Amino acid sequence: MSAPSWSDRLYAPQWAGSWTATRYLYVLAGLATQLPRLPMIDDAYAPVDMIFSKPPFHLADHLILSPTGGLLVWAAGVAGLLMLAWGGRLARPGLLLWLAASWLLLAAEAFNIKAYDRVITWIGLGLLFGPIGERGLTGKWRSPFGRWVLILFYMALYGSTGWLKAMEGSHWWSGDVLAWHLVDLWFGGSPLGAWLSGQRWLYLPMQWFTVLFEASFPLAILIRRLNPLWLVAGALLHLGIWLTMNVGPFSYVALSAYPVLLHPEVARGLWERFSRRAGSDASPAR
Repeated sequence: MSAPSWSDRLYAPQWAGSWTATRYLYVLAGLATQLPRLPMIDDAYAPVDMIFSKPPFHLADHLILSPTGGLLVWAAGVAGLLMLAWGGRLARPGLLLWLAASWLLLAAEAFNIKAYDRVITWIGLGLLFGPIGERGLTGKWRSPFGRWVLILFYMALYGSTGWLKAMEGSHWWSGDVLAWHLVDLWFGGSPLGAWLSGQRWLYLPMQWFTVLFEASFPLAILIRRLNPLWLVAGALLHLGIWLTMNVGPFSYVALSAYPVLLHPEVARGLWERFSRRAGSDASPAR
């Protein structure tokens, strides 16, 4: 019998338990983006006195949301997230409903510049290819196609930003670019960030860490031994962003797909270790 080809190995079924964790984390991240929008539906998504039309949708040329219409679209998106959280047959229709409502609101807003809104929709597209509607995934093996879609997205996300930073001359290697970001008028200014912006001995190594992590991510994520280490590094990076900058739920959104990015066999080992530990803790003492 001949050895399996590279394509057979690439698409061989993999442990699917991580999809359940990502599904719940994605729902929580989605709610973190949507719930704060409720008080500003009228002003941001359904203003009757300030209409924008922006490619590629040019939505305002054909449809202008009323305040009631904007509220209904928002509610549909939240309902879609709750359907996704419930799982089963409701998961995929709920995800599609959430994506459609989210895109409709963003198109109505027109001048959206929030990275997490774009990232969460791209992650959602990746989830469509995963077994998000199945229950009991910790005991199942499924096609890794959805995981590869998410890996390619994160490779493009981190790799492009990392290499852009690396090629910006001395700004990220020896300059003070992070110090200025930490006190930026729009997304800086947290107390910890303001303090950190004056500590060159500390923020300069953080700049190097950011560039090296992002630029090397497309390769490291594919190597089993490096995969968990780079995801831990990514979690630390996003924790730092969350603690020092005002960028909304960006860190929650970016981390929501990390369970699926983790190598399936590493994730399965962690799950089995946790299950054994939980079982032993719950067993009565003899």
